[in-house]
Amino acid sequence: MLQDHLLEEHAGPAAEAEPELVLANAQVVTAADSFRGAVTLQAGRIAEVMDGGAVPAGAIDCQGELLLPGLVDLHTDHCERHAVPRPGVQWDPLEAAIAHDAQVAAAGITTVFDSLVVGLRDADQTRRDLLGQIMAAVEKGETLGLFRSQHFLHLRCEVTDPTLLDQVEPHMDHPLLRLVSIMEHTVGQRQFPDAEKYREILIKLFHVPPEQVDERFRRDAEASRTFAPTYRAAICRMAHARGIPVAAHDDETLEHVEEAAHLGMVLSEFPTTLVAAEAARECGMATIMGAPNVVKGGSQTGNVSAIELVKAGLLDILASDYVPVSMLSATLRLTEEDVGLTLPQAVKMSSLAPAKAAGLDDRGEIAVGKRADLLRVRLVEGHPVVRTVYAAGDRVA
Repeated sequence: MLQDHLLEEHAGPAAEAEPELVLANAQVVTAADSFRGAVTLQAGRIAEVMDGGAVPAGAIDCQGELLLPGLVDLHTDHCERHAVPRPGVQWDPLEAAIAHDAQVAAAGITTVFDSLVVGLRDADQTRRDLLGQIMAAVEKGETLGLFRSQHFLHLRCEVTDPTLLDQVEPHMDHPLLRLVSIMEHTVGQRQFPDAEKYREILIKLFHVPPEQVDERFRRDAEASRTFAPTYRAAICRMAHARGIPVAAHDDETLEHVEEAAHLGMVLSEFPTTLVAAEAARECGMATIMGAPNVVKGGSQTGNVSAIELVKAGLLDILASDYVPVSMLSATLRLTEEDVGLTLPQAVKMSSLAPAKAAGLDDRGEIAVGKRADLLRVRLVEGHPVVRTVYAAGDRVA
């Protein structure tokens, strides 16, 4: 399959064709520890991890800066934002994907799941028209080796769209599709329990005319009753048949989580309440929260704080959501005294945990045999500055 070929391609050339690269005198952060040491890269893999601050001849002196595993981002809306940089403007999808790739690589994200909406809740046709074009552009960028980071696809399926199944089915066998999530944006529940807050967002963000909002509420509520339950189950069946993990999105209640678990969903993406996060843990689902929630100190729409979930031991994975640089900032924020995670614990949420959730067992940690996805980070007045990024052993930023 193409996806297997791409994984091999990103693993780097044969060992005998590539010399060693040693990154020495770094604060190395593994899945279990943090220590002054060195890491040897060869043939796109980590060949050796050594303790100690010595700088061998020919090695790169990291001057005590952090050396972290490349970040793995399971959910970013960022590629769509490059394709539609402002309302009414569509950019060339391949150019948009290349620009998006450069930004995520510079943020230390070496594996990114480009999250694309399938199914609309309004009359705007832009996302629907661009879906196939963006998917084709990402595939082309991967095939031609145009990207710095490795890209996979994540389809976000809106179950209140009557035409959802017709839209999603042609894309389910795409070779880069590795994650599907189930969304339902309906007033009075999940992300938008406050009708007035949702009204404001529809008008300001989605440009719905104020006189049309009530009709929108009515139409969405009807779709929630008639289409959502059937479509939620149908999308899960499609994904399960292909071995693609499924995430629930914006679960609010115990009933939401129990339904998701019953349908075989394994990830709880952006639960909106502590109750939902607790239920997800009881059901064995890994919980994902947006890194901007951590950085900004709470949810933009007033839902549960990611830091609150961390303190309760209920957060497993960070995703950039809509700000690529937020992943690294959020990771380090979780190590501050008021939260109290160790550096390895926090880094794991942005690297090893998402890699495992996506079935990518070859990356996500600094360990012998893993992909040489690494980033060198300097802290400047508390701000993380990405100095160098390596993807499969190649310097890409």
